[in-house]
Amino acid sequence: MPKLAITGASGGGKSTLVAALAAQGHHTVAEVGRQLVADELEAKGSALPWEDREAFARLLFERSISAFDQAPADGWVFFDRSFIEAIAYCAVIGMAVPERWGEQAAARRFDTPVLVCPPWAEIFTRDSERRHDFEQACLDHAANVTAYEAAGYELIEIPRAPLADRVAFVLDTLATLNGRQPSNPREKR
Repeated sequence: MPKLAITGASGGGKSTLVAALAAQGHHTVAEVGRQLVADELEAKGSALPWEDREAFARLLFERSISAFDQAPADGWVFFDRSFIEAIAYCAVIGMAVPERWGEQAAARRFDTPVLVCPPWAEIFTRDSERRHDFEQACLDHAANVTAYEAAGYELIEIPRAPLADRVAFVLDTLATLNGRQPSNPREKR
C-alpha cells in the first residue's frame, strides 16, 4: 500500500497535519526524531542534536528504517518525516553518510509525491525537543528537499493555509494522482 512521506521544515506544521490525517482514519507514523529526543532526555542520554549529533543521526536512521518496515500494509500510510531526513541531517552536520544507509534507503521507497511543508515563521515554535531557531529550521528544510531530490523523489509543496485546507490539499492531490477520491481511508488500493 502507498507509503507517503511528509517532509519539510521543523515547525512547519507536519505533525499537526499528520495528526489531522490520523483523525480522518488514515494510518500514520509519528516523527521518529522528536520521540528519539524525548527518549534521550528522559534517559539522560547524549544522542541529541545539540550534544552528540552523529549518535543522534545514527539512531534516527535506524529507528526510521524500523518505522518504515513496521508500517501498516493497508491503506495510505503517512510518515511524519523518514530515514531520508537522517541522510539530510548528515549533510547539515558534516557527517559522511554510511554506504549501507544508501543501500537501505534504496531498498525502501516511498510512493510519490513526497509532500513538503515549507518553512512557516508564523507557526514556528521552540520546545524541549526543538531547541533550534527558525534559521536552522530553514537550513534543515533545504537539506531535506535536496536529499529527497537526490534520491529521485518528486516533491509537492503543501500550501501555508489553515489545517483543513492543507488536509484537503493532500487528499485531493493524492486522489488526482490515483485517479479517484478514496471513499474509505483504509480501503485497499
